[in-house]
Order: sequence, then structure tokens, then C-alpha cells
Amino acid sequence: MSDPLPGGSLPGEHSRLYRIGVMLLNGYGYNWYRRENQMRADDLLIRSRASEHLEKAAVRLRDLESRYRRKYLLPPTRERPDPEPQAVAGARRFRVLMERVLEIDTGLRGAAVPPEDKIWQRHRSELDALERLTQCDAILVAGAKELDDLITRVPADAALDSETEQNIDRYLGELAAVLTQRAELLAIRP
Repeated sequence: MSDPLPGGSLPGEHSRLYRIGVMLLNGYGYNWYRRENQMRADDLLIRSRASEHLEKAAVRLRDLESRYRRKYLLPPTRERPDPEPQAVAGARRFRVLMERVLEIDTGLRGAAVPPEDKIWQRHRSELDALERLTQCDAILVAGAKELDDLITRVPADAALDSETEQNIDRYLGELAAVLTQRAELLAIRP
């Protein structure tokens, strides 16, 4: 087998082969090991964890709604052709909360990421903005986990009590506020 390197030694910094190797390692201008790039990857990872918690909460609410419907919304009979309005309202509350959780999840998944361009960097310190963004994302994960834990504690086959519904509402409001704060952090203002 012939030696792939001319002269049998590694190329120097001024060699074309060395420059190509550096470009390949750096991803043609994208250095995976820079702190900013690690923080961008962490942002995606943290948001995916928060989204997983929100998905679990939505699935649990869907399950609670179906159990509630099976128990309280009986098939119509001749004597009672229409379901009880209170039972319908109870099932609707589960559905509305589930849709709100999914709305927050969609906003989280579709949230903007910091661009890596010169104009964005000219208007702010990239590392500082990424650190504040990571803090927002950590709050999102914690809030989503607490929301998931709260919904997990809701008893099956029962209606939502007003205190639990208010707590869920509070968590959803806090998550929406953090998403808004996160979007404002990435907005460029003159």
C-alpha cells in the first residue's frame, strides 16, 4: 500500500491538505466546540425536554377526559336523550386545558433560535444573549415538569376541582409569559 501523504509526514499549516482537514473538522465555518455553538445545541435539547413534559401532560389530560366521558356522559336513552350539562361542561374543561397545553407546546417547538449572522451579533453580545436564553429555557423545563406532575396527580374518573384547574391555568400562564420573554430576547430593536 502506498503512503497517502507526500514525503510520509503530516502536512504543515500552509498545505492545502491541512486547510481542507481543518475545514472538515470545523464544518466549513461552523466550529462545534465554540461555547456559543454548544449553547445553541443546549437550547434545542432543553426545549425538547420541556416539550416532552408538555406532551405527557396533554396525553394525560386526553386520558382523563376520555375516562370522565365514559363515566359521566352515558349513552342517550329514551328517558334522558340529552347528556347532563354539568357533565358536558366538565369534559369540555379537560379538552380546553389539553388544547392550551398543546398550544404552549407548539409555541415552544416553533420558538425562534438565535441566528448566527453578523447583523444579529452587531446588535447584542451573542454569548450573553445565549446565556439568558438558556435561563428562559431552564424555566420552561421546570414549569413544564411541574405542570406534568400536577396533571399526573389529578385522580382518574373525577371532575377537575377548581383549585387544580386554577393551578394548571397559572402554570400555563407562566409558561406563555416565559415564551413571550424568550421571543422578546431574540427580537432586534434599533
